[in-house]
Amino acid sequence: MMIHDRIQQKLDEKNLKQADIARATGKSTAAVAKWLSGQNVPKTDSLVKIAQLFGVTPNWLATGQGEMTAKPTIDELRQRIKAIENRQSEVEPSDFLSVNNPVPIISWVAAGSWSASDVVEWLDEDTEYLPRPANLSADGFCLRVRGVSMMPEFKPDEVIFVEPNFDVWDLKNGDLVVVRENGNHEATFKQLIMGETSADMYLKPLNPDWHEQRMTPKSEWELVGKVVGKWVKY
Repeated sequence: MMIHDRIQQKLDEKNLKQADIARATGKSTAAVAKWLSGQNVPKTDSLVKIAQLFGVTPNWLATGQGEMTAKPTIDELRQRIKAIENRQSEVEPSDFLSVNNPVPIISWVAAGSWSASDVVEWLDEDTEYLPRPANLSADGFCLRVRGVSMMPEFKPDEVIFVEPNFDVWDLKNGDLVVVRENGNHEATFKQLIMGETSADMYLKPLNPDWHEQRMTPKSEWELVGKVVGKWVKY
């Protein structure tokens, strides 16, 4: 078994995509495709990042020998200990934030034309990343809140986690969503209001003092993703 075989094996086992490797390494999907075909071999820095993504040792990924499973780093152990200390209730291992597959903070323009296979094209060396929450899929991303339309719950410069793998018909009244309005290349952030039927959906800002209180009907927007949390830093 060669390097590309082991990479493909772990991709399949963890239900990840080429875009996840591209995101983790900062390389293009075309470069990842060449690694998976065996045409090229990842350089050391990329190999280490791929190993971190899969939770395996770089040595095993490169050679197929030695211990396959990577032990937690000191930083990861500290993070887990801190999480336990900061919570009063029981903490399940699945609740821990993943530092091996971080979430990129993308622009509102990028979110407006979001695609799981193309999002990596929006990433560069200046892209910021946050640890991935347990309730966010590998396709999830972050957005930095702009303006005051969602105050007081969401303040400017706070960061929200967006889950794009969500069907619009599974949404519930009061859900927070990121959408693309007709004729607008940028995404926007609103609260969902349900009418008398499941097809009767509207958007509204949370801020009661926001100057534009118009309810936007479903015919004027398309769902980008559901907001599943926000990053809070004290």
